[in-house]
Parts: sequence; C-alpha cells; structure tokens
Amino acid sequence: MKKVLICPLDWGLGHATRCIPVILELRHRGVEVLIASSGGALELLKLEFPTNTFFELPGYKPRYSADASMAMTLIRQLPKFYKAIKSEHVAVERIVQQQNIDVVISDNRYGCWSSRAASVFITHQIKVLMPGGWEWTARLVNYFLWRAVQKFNTIWVPDNPESKLTTPFIPNQVKKLRYVGWLSRFTPRVVPKHYEIVALVSGPEPQRAIFEQLLRLQLTSLGKKALLVTGEPNRPFHTTVGNLEAVNHLNTHDLEEAILSSDIVIARSGYSTVMDMFTLGKKAIFVPTPQQPEQLYLANLLSRQSMAVSELQEDFSLKRALDNAGSFSGLKRSLQGNELLNSAIDAMLK
Repeated sequence: MKKVLICPLDWGLGHATRCIPVILELRHRGVEVLIASSGGALELLKLEFPTNTFFELPGYKPRYSADASMAMTLIRQLPKFYKAIKSEHVAVERIVQQQNIDVVISDNRYGCWSSRAASVFITHQIKVLMPGGWEWTARLVNYFLWRAVQKFNTIWVPDNPESKLTTPFIPNQVKKLRYVGWLSRFTPRVVPKHYEIVALVSGPEPQRAIFEQLLRLQLTSLGKKALLVTGEPNRPFHTTVGNLEAVNHLNTHDLEEAILSSDIVIARSGYSTVMDMFTLGKKAIFVPTPQQPEQLYLANLLSRQSMAVSELQEDFSLKRALDNAGSFSGLKRSLQGNELLNSAIDAMLK
C-alpha cells in the first residue's frame, strides 16, 4: 500500500478544500493518506476525514491590513513566512522518515518537499501579480518562488488547459507542469430551492471579519432569505435572525446542498472558490479581497466575460449587485470531470 502525505497551506480554506477531491481519489485507489497542515485548514480536514492520521505543521498565520498597503503588510511578514517554510520542511522530512511516506503532495507550502519521497506541488500561481505601485518587486519575488518550486518533482496546476484562467500566473518556461483540471469537492446535482442568497466568507483576518460584518448588515436589511457561512471551522455557532441564517462552517455535503439550493452565491474571488462555482455552474457575485491582485484579476475577467458580477468591497452594494446579476450568464459547468486528475494520480503512483 502506498502512503501519501497531503500538506495544504493554511492561507484561508481554499487550499484545504481543493485537496479534498485529491484525498478522495487516493483513498479510492487504496492509498493510505496522511494529512499535515495548520490553523483552519487543519481543522476543516479533520472534520471531513476524522479517521485519517493528522500532523500539525508550523502555521504561516498571515494577516491582512484593514487599510494599509497589502504589499507592505506582507513584506513585513516575510521573516515569519521564511521561518515557517524552513520549519515545515524539517517537520515533513521527519514525518516522511517515521511514517515511510512514498509521496508528498504540497498545496502551496514551499517547504513541504522531501529528499526521501517523490514531491508534488499543487499551485495555480507561480508568477505572483503585485499590487499597484509594487510592480517593481515582482521580478525578485517571482525569482525566489521559481527557485522554491524547483525542489518538487512535478507541478500540478488546477486548471483546464482550454480555460486558461491561470495564464497570467504560470510562466511559459515551466517544464514539470501537469494540468489536473478544476479541483472541487462539489458534484453538480439538482436540489429544491431553499435560499435566495448564500454568502461565503473566507480568508485571513482582519479582512475576513470586515467582509462578514458588511454582508451581515446588507443581507439583514435586504430581507431576502439568506445563509451566511463565516468560514470559521474552529468556532462553532448557528444563529437565525429574521431572514438571515448564519453558521460558522458546513461540511462538504451540507455546503454543497446549500449552494445548489440558492439562486446566487456571494463570495471572494479566490481561485478555489471560482473553481467550485464553475463546477456547480452557479451565478455568483465576487468581491475580491482588497489589494489582492489575483482575486481582482479573476473577478474582472469573469465580469468582462459576462459570467459573474464583480463588486469592490469598499463600495459594495448588494442591491446593485443583485440588480446587475440578471445580465450575467453564470459560470459554465465543466464537462471534463476528473479525467485529468485521475491521469496525474496514476502517473504519480507508478
């Protein structure tokens, strides 16, 4: 029996959620899957796979600024991130040796590779887009990222080759690259309508809390039947006030059912969320995290293609977004399924 160690980044929950279909496919093949992560990502996967073996890695613990420059805020945290990368590599090498791991799969954890096992890196972004005024730093940042991914045997890109969502984020010179299709834990199906709106909150603080409060106020005042999922798997609560039901976290089945039973979804335009909405073929209102160029790019791209509404957080109007949603087609469901992922896993396990 092969043993695979999965290591998703703890920067929001998207890296953990898109590892779920990878874990399920590995388990289907009889592979023993062990999971190593930190923070909310670790808590989410413990809820999804309570019988698996887990290890806690050093956390990156990123923080976004409420008003200062995002680039400067992240630059100040670089020593902390570098220390986490070094520490997680030591931890992974120890786990690989103690558990006789055959393959390590890292989702955007640059230190989660091993000299003793085949190492796979899942990412949609090797080339980072820098916010306005900081473009001059892109060459240096991307040089170090490129050097870091060279330690991995294979790079899996969660995208369909024909969609080209990741084109601005993947340099042309990548040689070890393999497309694995959109990685989503969800499966499209038909369910009865229950909510008019489902709103999903995610990402590092304090922007997660700011977005949650903004949505609470506007969802309550609008009067439509809505569900707010606050993205806090380690802080359980479930409340209903008037038209608004709020819950900290839902497991995959319940969240899938809630999204499918809604008319429209409001969420950050993080790459994993975009993949989920494509998979389910949903109408969406995307609100990029302030000063996060990747999310802004994706939201603007889908808006230009008349697939989804894009709204900036600083002047977000739910009423205006809903009025505009009628002219958007929704995200078109992929018919490719898991063929690309299955092929990549087969090649990895040979």
